[in-house]
Amino acid sequence: MRTSIAGYECIVENEGQSNCVVLFHGFGADFSDLAPLADFLDPDGKWTWIFPNGPSTVDLGYHMSGRAWFPISQADLESSMTTGVPRDYAPITTKPPEDVMTGLRFFVEELKKTFGGIVLGGFSQGGMITTHLLEAAGDNLKGAVLLSTVLLNQEQLDPILEKTKPKPFFQSHGSRDTVLHIKFGQALYLKLKSKGWKASWSEFPGGHEIPMPVLVKAREFLNSLDI
Repeated sequence: MRTSIAGYECIVENEGQSNCVVLFHGFGADFSDLAPLADFLDPDGKWTWIFPNGPSTVDLGYHMSGRAWFPISQADLESSMTTGVPRDYAPITTKPPEDVMTGLRFFVEELKKTFGGIVLGGFSQGGMITTHLLEAAGDNLKGAVLLSTVLLNQEQLDPILEKTKPKPFFQSHGSRDTVLHIKFGQALYLKLKSKGWKASWSEFPGGHEIPMPVLVKAREFLNSLDI
């Protein structure tokens, strides 16, 4: 089902449950990209699944477009892939616009009115956004699912984590990821662990993707949560 939540166009699967999983897509994809995962990750239908659409349009060339949560230089991405020199998103110079984050925090606040338990997650840029929304979920937060993502703007993230009660999280990353280097994913993993978050890490021999073994472990992680 397609609907609007707090001004964001969303795909919603298995509506009517008391707990939800929100998955934010990656840069250049859209809300339909991750939606097929709901049935596999939740075969028993325990969760309502919500897939929001990014607010920005990305020109992919060849008359194709996708969506994004905040601007990223496509030239930088291409350079990382071709030169093997990864871009670090941890410095303060890399941050989503405040109006975007304000809108997304309001989005999460709206979800709290309906769902007693919320898992926030995302792939790539969607995972970066997820980490900056953890505080907004408050006591409703059950955990986080972080797929092939990295530490975004450490200076902004640190106070968010200080104000957020530690929860379980699942994180995966490909050892041969040329889009977002695994060492920056590991930096996020270690940051969360240092704040008391209970970690479940899955490294796989692949690139910027979500392979089947990761999906199996993500399903196990969701099943382990107390709802």
